[in-house]
Amino acid sequence: MFAAELLVFSSVLSAAWCQSVFNVSYPKTLNSTSGSCLLIPCLFSISKEKENILDNSSVVTWRRGSLWSLYDTDNFTNVHRQMEPAMEVVGDLQKKNCTSVMRNLTSQHSDRYYLKLQTKGFSVTETKAVRIHVSDSLAEPNVNVPELKEGEEVNLTCIVPAPCPSHPPNVTWVPALGADVTQRTQLNADGTHSVSAILKFVPSFHHHELKVNCVSIYPLHREDKPLLSHKTIILNVEYAPKKTWISLTSSVWLGNNVTLTCQSNANPPATYRWFTKRAGVEEEVAVSHVLSFTAAHENTGEYICEAQNPQGAMNSTNLQITVPGISFSAFLSIMAALSLLICALLALITLMIYRRYKCWSKELIRSETSQDQKIYANASAAKNQQLESKPCDDRDTYSINPECTFKEDFPDESIYANC
Repeated sequence: MFAAELLVFSSVLSAAWCQSVFNVSYPKTLNSTSGSCLLIPCLFSISKEKENILDNSSVVTWRRGSLWSLYDTDNFTNVHRQMEPAMEVVGDLQKKNCTSVMRNLTSQHSDRYYLKLQTKGFSVTETKAVRIHVSDSLAEPNVNVPELKEGEEVNLTCIVPAPCPSHPPNVTWVPALGADVTQRTQLNADGTHSVSAILKFVPSFHHHELKVNCVSIYPLHREDKPLLSHKTIILNVEYAPKKTWISLTSSVWLGNNVTLTCQSNANPPATYRWFTKRAGVEEEVAVSHVLSFTAAHENTGEYICEAQNPQGAMNSTNLQITVPGISFSAFLSIMAALSLLICALLALITLMIYRRYKCWSKELIRSETSQDQKIYANASAAKNQQLESKPCDDRDTYSINPECTFKEDFPDESIYANC
């Protein structure tokens, strides 16, 4: 029991001593992608009495948490060494800069890592770790969209981490909305890097509810295609009313319920006011989306709707409403009576035409019969005259004129008048 407590006390005392002599500053968590590299921002401080040990012989190594118990023992073999990522210190240790780069990362390299500083006659390991996560996929970009108002220039900013500054991602906006996209790499407060793409444009109501994508492409050294990540946003552009109109949802008759509806294309949605104009005098009558009333003679006049939101206002065209002097039911009765009258007149006209046509048909038949009789009489008279002018005296004459009649051969002249 005493030995265990002594071991714990020794560990705490050692950690406290290390912190007073050697202290390292780096992010708690870093993320990277398979096939890429990872820059680990690192600075350290050391007690004044130990600063003189920092020389060209100083060495920084990174120890993997899962192999912690194997380090500095005979069980740590080349197989375990191959499980560590390739590491390069790029900082100047004499300036207390221990920034390092891990290369050729895979998802199997995800782990906790501890920094160890070694110099001549001095060795110390940082007790707090940096958590490194290596993923086969990419996180979506971080997009900053300010309030969009029509006509006011704004910047859409898309920020993507650049864990490997030597191979930064290419970031852009699709579509670019006809504007220029500026890409730049920036240093963050914790020493990491990121790439931002800034789209500067002037929004209009045509851009409202438009889908825009921030796209980042990582040029990784992998057999497959470069990794792509994107984030889609839907633009919300505020604009003044662009079109305002009135719709009439019922017929206007004396005593009818009339409903007028005002509509407008605006964002944010507009509020509505109603005005009437009679004899050149305009008067506000309501503040609502819908205006309803029972039609009376005093409702005759021009109606105007005004749509308004924080970005502006717009009036509709004037709608003229005239209330007839009769109700719809009275109008239907008059129309029914007129319809009956028209039907009766049509029936009478049809009967007169029919009777006239019948009389005309009889006259036509009588006239045609009389003409046929006259034609027949004329024809008979002509035949008789021909027979009288061409008598047949003998049979030799018949051979010349076969149409003649032999009186001696045919004593009955009343039966055979012609040949």
